[in-house]
Amino acid sequence: SKKKPSLRSCEEETRVPSPTSRKIPSCLLLNINRSTHFHGSNSQVLLPFTAMVLEGVWPWSAPADGLPLVLSTAVATQYLSGFLIGLGVGGVVGASTFGVAMFSLAAPVGQLKAFTAVVPVVNCVANLGTVLNYAKFAERAICVKMWPFIFVGIGFGTWLLPRIAETLLRKVTSAVYALVLAQSIFSFVGERRRAAAGSTKKSDSAAAARKDTIAFYARVEVAALVSILCGVLTVVTNNSGPIFNIYLLNCGLTMDQFVATRAVLMAGKNVAKVSARLFAGSISAPVILHGVQIGGACLFGIQCAKPIKSRTSPEFYKFFTWAVLAYTSAKMYVS
Repeated sequence: SKKKPSLRSCEEETRVPSPTSRKIPSCLLLNINRSTHFHGSNSQVLLPFTAMVLEGVWPWSAPADGLPLVLSTAVATQYLSGFLIGLGVGGVVGASTFGVAMFSLAAPVGQLKAFTAVVPVVNCVANLGTVLNYAKFAERAICVKMWPFIFVGIGFGTWLLPRIAETLLRKVTSAVYALVLAQSIFSFVGERRRAAAGSTKKSDSAAAARKDTIAFYARVEVAALVSILCGVLTVVTNNSGPIFNIYLLNCGLTMDQFVATRAVLMAGKNVAKVSARLFAGSISAPVILHGVQIGGACLFGIQCAKPIKSRTSPEFYKFFTWAVLAYTSAKMYVS
């Protein structure tokens, strides 16, 4: 068994910092993962909350030995990403997708999984903040239909994540986004062709084609496929938003219904994802605290999004999402 550190040894460790980084004293070590075993007095000591904050978790603090690099690298970019995520969940087209993608693009080589581990926590804060603002507009029937399949996808994604290499992960993500983009464009073109070939009254034929599209996306098997795919992608890439957007916009929702329904779905999805990662040991308490801090920028973004959302049409949102999907797919493939 390990010898319990004395108060004197703790003080000595605290007084001698490294010139490039701060070492966390063994008596102040907070390390919650699979390798930590709790056996009474023989366990590592869990520290007061304030000690953890002062040792590398507070924004822009120096790197600390034993804590993830994400806590001290590209921090300004991460907070900007949080603000963009807040704008996106609040209804500003493309902002959330760019915000999530910035976490991936800011990650140093070999740190992609560590950086994307923060995103579910940030999204939890953003989605819960959006639900508080728009809950009354949510389409609960869609949420109830999709949630069980989303949880299945999250479970499979949690199992898959540690078994897939980072380079392969980027290529698979790129391919999935490209396929979703192609399907959405194909569906849109088909809808327009059906409208053109329909009745002589253009408005009647367009409405009939739109009704057919809504009926197709309302089918349980389509909702199940989309939900499972989003559940897997949200774990392995943290960027299932564009696919959710395409699906919900094709369900015929207004912008208020779209923002509210997406927020409810995302809130449940991200709470489940963080819980699954905690259970799997792939996320630690310092990373969760870091994500909550970035989430504060999301809440500001949600408020800034309100006047922009009211001037945005669902069709424009769909077109912009196509551009975001194309850009993200290409960027992930070449990176």
